[in-house]
Amino acid sequence: MEFNRSSSVEWVSMDFNVPTDAIEREYKSIKDSLITHRPEDGHKDWCAVTLYGFGSDKTNSHWEYRKKGLKPFITDIGKKCPGTINWVKSLPYSRIDDIRFLVIKPKGYIAKHIDIPEQNWLEPLNISITYPKGNKFILNNKELKYEPGMSVVLNIHYEHYVENNSDEERIHLLVHGKKSKDFYNYVKTFAQP
Repeated sequence: MEFNRSSSVEWVSMDFNVPTDAIEREYKSIKDSLITHRPEDGHKDWCAVTLYGFGSDKTNSHWEYRKKGLKPFITDIGKKCPGTINWVKSLPYSRIDDIRFLVIKPKGYIAKHIDIPEQNWLEPLNISITYPKGNKFILNNKELKYEPGMSVVLNIHYEHYVENNSDEERIHLLVHGKKSKDFYNYVKTFAQP
């Protein structure tokens, strides 16, 4: 099956070798830099920090900042995570737009939402670094059973929410960018709506 940004599949799991331990070590060295992410949307204890983008505290999606004519760069926090940045740069992208840690604190959640309701948009690469037992990721009314090291391109046209019902942080790495033509040669599995 061919995939592109307007594919209607719910998600595509990629066969990338994620160095979760090394990325988590770098995360732990900068975790005090997290800020609350999108609290105005009703989320609880959802935090983020940008490694590559428009500033470590600019944690919304890159298109919001690009409209203002800004150009992405490795942030002060990103400079403290060189292994993570280099690993992401090794992925089959022709351009990276942003790299962010997205963390849900214990007992926190991401409220139900749709990022792009007007169109199918198979876009961000959502990489699980830790996924403690008790976490639940629901996309289009179905559970996506993440485990550490899973790399999934999500279709953010579908409603989704996440709950962290554990006593540990759920740590994910999110990447937006222009995928190279061979990106989808690394598909592992995918889900139809």
